[in-house]
Amino acid sequence: MKKLFLSMIVLATMFACTAPEKKAETTAANPEDTETGSFVSIDDKTAKFKELLEAAMKNDTAAYRTVLVDTLVTEDALAENVDSLNKIKTSHANLDALLKSDSYLHTLYDDIAMTTEKGQIKTFTFADGRVVSGYWGIWTGTGKFTKKVTRVPLHMIAWWEGDKVVKFFRMFDPASLKGEIAASQAK
Repeated sequence: MKKLFLSMIVLATMFACTAPEKKAETTAANPEDTETGSFVSIDDKTAKFKELLEAAMKNDTAAYRTVLVDTLVTEDALAENVDSLNKIKTSHANLDALLKSDSYLHTLYDDIAMTTEKGQIKTFTFADGRVVSGYWGIWTGTGKFTKKVTRVPLHMIAWWEGDKVVKFFRMFDPASLKGEIAASQAK
């Protein structure tokens, strides 16, 4: 019985050693699916994106320029910013326009912060070579005019070309921002 058992183990080992190695499927079931790829949460681009968020919290426009191109296009996905073809309109046609707009937030709010918890920033590399970083977090600030603490879910996507962001997409509910703007105009 021992010889039979030993022979079975040797035979099983031989089959295991000669069996073809199975690799994880790395391509889409449909090669035309360009929306497939991989994502990571710790890489150079997620680190740069986090630095960009930290710069926005401090209104550090010089840091913006290290990550964003001068010809940056920004789209803010707001209800009033959708055209008749259901496309989001360009909000800022270049980096200077975005800097002016984001700096304006600091005239309306104190204590601006964005969460940067584990998993809130990811970089996606698509099968066709596109690279984007995404952010899902919470923007907070204390209104200088209303004195209200605002907490707004914020979603952003940044399209990369090399080490620079060339396009930026943001989605958030602007209700509290509009309220703070109205309060600033009333005083």
